[in-house]
Amino acid sequence: MNSFTVTSGILSFSRNRDLLNSLVARDIEARYRGTALGFLWVVIYPLTMLSVYAFVFGGVFNSRWGGSGEMKDFLVMLYCGLIVHAVFSETLTRSPSAILSSPSYVKKVVFPLELLPLCHLASSAFNALIGIALICLFLLIQQQAIPLTAALFPVVLLPLLMLTAGLAWILAAIGVFFRDVGQLIGVVMSALLFLSPVFYPTSSAPYAAQRFISLNPLTFPIEQLRGVLILGQQPNWQHWLVYLAVATLIAVSGLWLFQKSRPAFADVI
Repeated sequence: MNSFTVTSGILSFSRNRDLLNSLVARDIEARYRGTALGFLWVVIYPLTMLSVYAFVFGGVFNSRWGGSGEMKDFLVMLYCGLIVHAVFSETLTRSPSAILSSPSYVKKVVFPLELLPLCHLASSAFNALIGIALICLFLLIQQQAIPLTAALFPVVLLPLLMLTAGLAWILAAIGVFFRDVGQLIGVVMSALLFLSPVFYPTSSAPYAAQRFISLNPLTFPIEQLRGVLILGQQPNWQHWLVYLAVATLIAVSGLWLFQKSRPAFADVI
């Protein structure tokens, strides 16, 4: 009888908090182990990519936010979009190989495998926190103030994290049986970067495209993060509740699929 259920998975999170913390710390450390600059890459890499995007879109194409404003306004809005996309993209790109890259956990020991996709999500969320801290520092330098609504950013990002966790479990389970998923998801995430309102506000797109962009799962968290962090706006609570409900459903479904597929992992790997 299969003892791996959604309930057992949820209980595992509370029982193995220390283990999850250790996995996340090790995952973050492994990224920068042996490098000369170490953890400074947490700041250097996103700032370098931001500079490249700013040069291409702000310099070469002379893009401005909403067609007006200064370059600094474009940069901070762009960075918000990149933070949200990075959390989603980094987690899901690594998820198909989450189980495949840890065969010893599957075959040799009793291990809470459901933590592995969450480890990748938590690692990406850590990088997002660094990015948000940089935005707050930029706002302090430029405006000498941070909007009070900035304190709501964890609430705004909560549905996105739940959605990402659910999809990560789904991809981790499917990736064990279909190795092509790992290749496909990289292409999808690259396309999603330009299909999301990262480099432009949704309002600047043609009306027909706006309806399509609004269905993008990254559109709402990107716009709401900009609202609370930069513009001092309250979240759209009605839409937030709808997003949270859908994200919760996907998270539970993803955990169910992962737990249901889990007994077959050892046979395939």
